[in-house]
Amino acid sequence: MDIFTPLRILKGNLRGLRNQIFLFDRKRPAGEKILFVDVTETRRLHQHSGVPRVTRSVLEELRRMELPYRLVEVFSHPHHAGFYSADSGKPIHVAPGDVFFGLDLSKFLTQKNWLFLDRMYRNGIPVYFYVHDLIPIKHPENCTKSVVRAFPKWLATVSRYTGLIANSRSTRDEFAEYFALKGSRAYNERILIDFAYPGASFPSRLIPGQTRPCPLHKGGQLSFLSVGAMEKRKGYAQLLAAFGLLWDKGLDLKLTIVGPTYRENGELEELIRSNPRYGTSLLWHEGYVSDDDLAVLYAESDAYISASFAEGFGLPVTEAAAFATPLILRDIPVYRELGGDGAFYFSGDSGESLASALECWIALYMEGNVPLPHIKWRGWRDCAEDICRIILPEFREKAAAELARAGKKRCDVSVIIVNYNTRALLRGCLSSIYERTSELEFEVIVSDNGSVDGSAEMVRKEFPQVLLVENRANLGFGAANNRALDRAGGKYVFYLNSDTLLLNNALKIFFDYWESHPEENLGALGCNLTWPDGCFCLSSGTSRNGRFASAAAFRKNQRKLCLRSYKIALRHYVFRRPLRPVKDLDPPVEKIIGPVGYVTGADLFLLNDARARFDEGYFMYYEEVDLEYALSAAGKKLCLIDGPRIVHLEGASSVRGKYEVKDQTDFSRIQMSLSAIRFFRKHKLSGPLSLFFIKLYTAVLWLNPIVVRDTGRYVRRLIRL
Repeated sequence: MDIFTPLRILKGNLRGLRNQIFLFDRKRPAGEKILFVDVTETRRLHQHSGVPRVTRSVLEELRRMELPYRLVEVFSHPHHAGFYSADSGKPIHVAPGDVFFGLDLSKFLTQKNWLFLDRMYRNGIPVYFYVHDLIPIKHPENCTKSVVRAFPKWLATVSRYTGLIANSRSTRDEFAEYFALKGSRAYNERILIDFAYPGASFPSRLIPGQTRPCPLHKGGQLSFLSVGAMEKRKGYAQLLAAFGLLWDKGLDLKLTIVGPTYRENGELEELIRSNPRYGTSLLWHEGYVSDDDLAVLYAESDAYISASFAEGFGLPVTEAAAFATPLILRDIPVYRELGGDGAFYFSGDSGESLASALECWIALYMEGNVPLPHIKWRGWRDCAEDICRIILPEFREKAAAELARAGKKRCDVSVIIVNYNTRALLRGCLSSIYERTSELEFEVIVSDNGSVDGSAEMVRKEFPQVLLVENRANLGFGAANNRALDRAGGKYVFYLNSDTLLLNNALKIFFDYWESHPEENLGALGCNLTWPDGCFCLSSGTSRNGRFASAAAFRKNQRKLCLRSYKIALRHYVFRRPLRPVKDLDPPVEKIIGPVGYVTGADLFLLNDARARFDEGYFMYYEEVDLEYALSAAGKKLCLIDGPRIVHLEGASSVRGKYEVKDQTDFSRIQMSLSAIRFFRKHKLSGPLSLFFIKLYTAVLWLNPIVVRDTGRYVRRLIRL
């Protein structure tokens, strides 16, 4: 630090403030849209490692594509906030209709610019990021201390915006599981987490469909290739130990390694250089070679081998497959996803286990029986098009319209089920539908909200007749139902929870009742749901205003909770009394037949028209209340009928163990409050002063020192309602 450092810091802050003030372009011609692509790290480092290679390849294809956007490459400055055009070096200006895409991996500067990203996102500009892996969290020993510290903060930043695009389904599932954890939950509950496979840098030299001759060098030296940086997770120590054992046995093998070393992993470099076969049977290219040289290595090798313990994608695997080079891969999820049954897999972390696996492979190779890769070759143009279908509305709407046309058909009833990590419950629900429903033409549509428990795979495998809509994000109940409604071809639509079981031909009973009572001007039908023990559970409400009969009742409830929670906090912190478990008892529910205020969304039967769509502004709760409020205003009748028998499984136990005050951190309780406030505000059922006090009591409740860590982040969202 010198005497001019404070001046440089002041200058940087002033520039950042100027960029923030003039971020929006007020003079942009109408209809002109810009796709901003962040290339900060690639522009700064010019490396040839995996991430910059993906960035450059995708960017090159985006330049070639005819997009309805002007493509502008941007970068972040390390000394002051804001984004700058890579061509002119001037600060960027955004306008409605633009899209921001963080293609590069800038773990440090993205956090610095969160105010700019927040402002763009709040003003309707979609903000996406391309993500590669969770290695700094799962394998921190392979990363510098600064990266390990910065990575969780970077994830917390990018989880605030529209979506993340992973480089494989396995990586996508890892990120979804990470954000599902309570301590690392995504700031934006509806964040999209999709994936787009990278491409290969060069096409296969083989004729499509032609298999590679095997063996290539029968009786000669077998050549193996491994590509990747000198990191511990790459398994090079095990690889070298295994080849050392095979060389000692007299096998004529050559191992070529391509990849740079890092200062933190100098022991691997020493391990290679000290090997007695270094320079003869063991070759090491100290750095990333050009694509042309790498293509020669892929084509001339008898096998590509990867002993990596963790990968986000494994770009060299797809590149080797493009040359039909046999693959020897560690048995990890992403390699199983890429290689399928077209690769030879091994497990174990010792040199002996890998040496034994290689001997088996060599025996198969000499017999001509090794599995050959059949990965469908993808170019970088395919990757760029997949990304555009995710981030650009024009591409997304076109793809949705094509799917809707392909899946549109006419039937009596479309059953729509929203699923989010309820695989076992969903299996039972689908089975009961197909077992109990008869004398009716129906279709079942499952709208999966980015589940990571294998729900989608279960539906595809066990219920191929089901139309599966994969949202890649937890869109919420209403939005997920709308995605399925776009594909529904039935005269009627039946919204059904995944935690229900049909005990009789309920669809037929609902259908016949509606068809035989045209004079009743029906708007929606439901039935009396039961718990597994036969007791009735909440299936409707007497008021069309939802759980709270009025805004005054809601305000009184929030005030009561607020006062009680601070009384408990005072007792806990001042008098050191521990929090006590409380019992949440569900009141008994009586059977109801006839008109009701609203029917719960667990089993909602209504006509398939424009009025069947939910307001997507609600994330959880009050979606069906809002929809049926509009039906009631139009003079439609909402009824519970006798006959259908449906069991509600989730929450079957009437006693739930909770701790006083801390039960207010429950995600469903928070969403209930947010949705109720939105409902009363939307339909003007509460005056400004009453709404102000509702928000005030709720904010004070969430800022209670016992629960603020879990609920404090919702206060800002509450204020914006």
